[in-house]
Amino acid sequence: MDKFRIEQRGGALAGILNRPEVHNALDSDLRAALADFWDRVREDPEVRVAIVAGAPGSSFSSGRDMKETAKAYEAERPGADWELGGRTGYPADTPPGKPVIAAIDRYCMGAGLKIAAECDLRIAAATAVFASPQAKVGRATESPLYLRRAGIPSAVALDMVFTGLRLDAAAALHHGLVSRVVGPDRLMAEAWSMAETIEFFSPTVVAGLKTGLDAELGDLPASMASSLWKKVTAMYGDTPDAREGAKRFVSGR
Repeated sequence: MDKFRIEQRGGALAGILNRPEVHNALDSDLRAALADFWDRVREDPEVRVAIVAGAPGSSFSSGRDMKETAKAYEAERPGADWELGGRTGYPADTPPGKPVIAAIDRYCMGAGLKIAAECDLRIAAATAVFASPQAKVGRATESPLYLRRAGIPSAVALDMVFTGLRLDAAAALHHGLVSRVVGPDRLMAEAWSMAETIEFFSPTVVAGLKTGLDAELGDLPASMASSLWKKVTAMYGDTPDAREGAKRFVSGR
């Protein structure tokens, strides 16, 4: 059974984690497949938007494959293959350069939560559970950083990292970690629908939004951010997309 599958619908590409028997724990093979997936999203001009999800009915990801890590230590190695080779599978380490939707069901924990947090949009099944348990198993973590960037309030983020607090889907929606919660049977349909909407929208504006967000301009003072946003996003002015949009509006399309 392939640990990772790819599905494509038009300009939308989905990467499906497929180790359901271990809740999609991230071993070196799966991380390498994710890194290759982000490369493909970035380099394929036909791809406009990406989705990452677990196979239907399985967890998004329970995080690091601790059995692989334990075996590496038993063999007197400093880490698993992915740690030594740098193919982490995290979107921020192999930037896809295009919008990514994380469709999350069941466990989304540790390294799995990091992947989800580094996506642009996150939607969850009502059965999703979010947690950052790294301190429990002695793993270093950047959780406070990426959880805060993903919109989690500081008090909640610190409760998650220091005590292992778990958030269910309703709490994740309340705190802004996800933007939508749907039934498990509707999760992928919702993700594909979102991707189709993004694909239909202006390529210039969508690409500009992604560029501005990846540059983290929102972390700058407003007086600086606005000026830089206009320069780096290249979505303003008399663009072909702006002309086409005006024609569509007038014609009622």
